[in-house]
Amino acid sequence: MNKARLQGLSAGIIFTTTIFAAFYYGTDKFEGTTPTAEEAKELLVKKGFVVTLPTEEAKKTVQPKDPDKVIMEKEEASTYTIKVKTNMTTAEIADLLSKEKIIDDAAEFEAYMNDRDFSKKIQIGEFVVTNNMTYRQLANTLTH
Repeated sequence: MNKARLQGLSAGIIFTTTIFAAFYYGTDKFEGTTPTAEEAKELLVKKGFVVTLPTEEAKKTVQPKDPDKVIMEKEEASTYTIKVKTNMTTAEIADLLSKEKIIDDAAEFEAYMNDRDFSKKIQIGEFVVTNNMTYRQLANTLTH
Protein backbone atom coordinates (compact mmCIF):
# COMPACT_ATOMS: atom_id res chain seq x y z
CA MET A 1 0.00 0.00 0.00
CA ASN A 2 1.49 3.32 -1.03
CA LYS A 3 1.43 6.61 0.87
CA ALA A 4 -1.48 8.14 -1.08
CA ARG A 5 -3.77 5.13 -0.50
CA LEU A 6 -2.93 5.07 3.20
CA GLN A 7 -3.71 8.77 3.52
CA GLY A 8 -6.99 8.30 1.68
CA LEU A 9 -7.99 5.40 3.92
CA SER A 10 -7.14 7.43 7.06
CA ALA A 11 -9.14 10.40 5.80
CA GLY A 12 -12.12 8.14 5.12
CA ILE A 13 -12.01 6.67 8.64
CA ILE A 14 -11.83 10.13 10.21
CA PHE A 15 -14.69 11.41 8.01
CA THR A 16 -16.90 8.40 8.84
CA THR A 17 -16.21 8.73 12.56
CA THR A 18 -17.11 12.42 12.40
CA ILE A 19 -20.43 11.63 10.69
CA PHE A 20 -21.34 8.98 13.32
CA ALA A 21 -20.40 11.31 16.19
CA ALA A 22 -22.43 14.18 14.73
CA PHE A 23 -25.47 11.93 14.32
CA TYR A 24 -25.15 10.43 17.81
CA TYR A 25 -24.64 13.70 19.69
CA GLY A 26 -26.88 15.72 17.39
CA THR A 27 -29.97 13.55 17.95
CA ASP A 28 -29.87 13.64 21.80
CA LYS A 29 -29.76 9.84 22.00
CA PHE A 30 -26.98 9.95 24.60
CA GLU A 31 -28.90 12.09 27.11
CA GLY A 32 -30.54 10.37 30.02
CA THR A 33 -28.34 7.30 29.82
CA THR A 34 -26.95 7.89 33.33
CA PRO A 35 -29.45 6.35 35.73
CA THR A 36 -30.47 8.07 38.94
CA ALA A 37 -29.78 6.39 42.26
CA GLU A 38 -33.34 5.03 42.42
CA GLU A 39 -33.18 3.68 38.85
CA ALA A 40 -29.85 2.03 39.58
CA LYS A 41 -31.25 0.46 42.75
CA GLU A 42 -34.30 -0.87 40.87
CA LEU A 43 -32.09 -2.31 38.14
CA LEU A 44 -29.85 -4.05 40.68
CA VAL A 45 -32.82 -5.50 42.56
CA LYS A 46 -34.27 -6.81 39.27
CA LYS A 47 -30.92 -8.50 38.54
CA GLY A 48 -31.02 -10.26 41.92
CA PHE A 49 -28.64 -8.08 43.94
CA VAL A 50 -29.35 -7.01 47.50
CA VAL A 51 -29.05 -3.27 48.01
CA THR A 52 -28.66 -1.98 51.56
CA LEU A 53 -27.72 1.30 53.15
CA PRO A 54 -24.26 1.47 54.69
CA THR A 55 -24.19 0.73 58.40
CA GLU A 56 -22.55 2.97 60.94
CA GLU A 57 -19.77 0.44 61.41
CA ALA A 58 -19.03 0.36 57.68
CA LYS A 59 -18.93 4.16 57.56
CA LYS A 60 -16.16 4.25 60.14
CA THR A 61 -12.75 4.16 58.59
CA VAL A 62 -9.45 4.02 60.34
CA GLN A 63 -7.95 7.47 60.22
CA PRO A 64 -4.33 7.81 61.19
CA LYS A 65 -3.57 10.09 64.11
CA ASP A 66 -1.70 13.33 63.87
CA PRO A 67 1.86 12.20 63.15
CA ASP A 68 3.33 14.65 65.65
CA LYS A 69 1.02 13.69 68.49
CA VAL A 70 2.54 11.57 71.22
CA ILE A 71 1.09 8.06 70.98
CA MET A 72 0.75 7.20 74.65
CA GLU A 73 0.64 9.78 77.41
CA LYS A 74 2.55 8.10 80.22
CA GLU A 75 4.94 9.42 82.80
CA GLU A 76 7.12 6.33 82.59
CA ALA A 77 8.57 5.63 79.16
CA SER A 78 8.95 2.01 78.20
CA THR A 79 11.39 0.88 75.54
CA TYR A 80 11.26 -2.14 73.30
CA THR A 81 13.74 -3.57 70.82
CA ILE A 82 11.82 -4.77 67.80
CA LYS A 83 13.47 -7.28 65.49
CA VAL A 84 12.24 -6.81 61.92
CA LYS A 85 12.84 -9.94 59.87
CA THR A 86 12.71 -10.65 56.15
CA ASN A 87 9.18 -10.63 54.68
CA MET A 88 7.68 -9.18 57.86
CA THR A 89 4.51 -7.23 57.04
CA THR A 90 3.43 -3.86 58.39
CA ALA A 91 0.49 -5.59 60.09
CA GLU A 92 2.84 -7.95 61.93
CA ILE A 93 5.01 -5.05 63.07
CA ALA A 94 1.97 -3.07 64.20
CA ASP A 95 0.66 -6.09 66.15
CA LEU A 96 4.04 -6.54 67.84
CA LEU A 97 4.18 -2.86 68.82
CA SER A 98 0.62 -3.04 70.10
CA LYS A 99 1.31 -6.14 72.21
CA GLU A 100 4.33 -4.45 73.74
CA LYS A 101 2.19 -1.35 74.47
CA ILE A 102 4.29 0.92 72.28
CA ILE A 103 1.20 1.93 70.29
CA ASP A 104 -2.48 1.95 71.23
CA ASP A 105 -4.05 0.81 67.97
CA ALA A 106 -2.32 -1.53 65.51
CA ALA A 107 -4.79 -0.83 62.68
CA GLU A 108 -4.31 2.91 63.03
CA PHE A 109 -0.52 2.62 62.90
CA GLU A 110 -0.74 0.27 59.92
CA ALA A 111 -2.99 2.76 58.12
CA TYR A 112 -0.51 5.55 58.86
CA MET A 113 2.38 3.49 57.47
CA ASN A 114 0.44 2.51 54.33
CA ASP A 115 -1.00 5.98 53.64
CA ARG A 116 2.42 7.57 53.68
CA ASP A 117 4.21 4.72 51.84
CA PHE A 118 6.47 3.95 54.82
CA SER A 119 5.42 0.29 54.65
CA LYS A 120 7.42 -0.12 51.42
CA LYS A 121 10.60 1.25 53.02
CA ILE A 122 10.81 -0.80 56.24
CA GLN A 123 14.35 -2.03 56.89
CA ILE A 124 15.44 -5.37 58.33
CA GLY A 125 17.19 -5.26 61.69
CA GLU A 126 16.77 -4.38 65.36
CA PHE A 127 15.28 -1.04 66.33
CA VAL A 128 14.82 0.49 69.78
CA VAL A 129 11.44 2.21 70.12
CA THR A 130 9.59 3.80 73.03
CA ASN A 131 5.95 4.38 73.85
CA ASN A 132 6.55 8.16 73.79
CA MET A 133 7.43 8.21 70.09
CA THR A 134 5.06 9.67 67.52
CA TYR A 135 3.94 7.67 64.49
CA ARG A 136 6.33 9.73 62.36
CA GLN A 137 9.23 8.97 64.71
CA LEU A 138 8.37 5.27 64.70
CA ALA A 139 8.12 5.26 60.91
CA ASN A 140 11.45 7.05 60.53
CA THR A 141 13.09 4.63 62.96
CA LEU A 142 11.79 1.57 61.10
CA THR A 143 12.74 2.91 57.66
CA HIS A 144 16.28 4.16 58.33
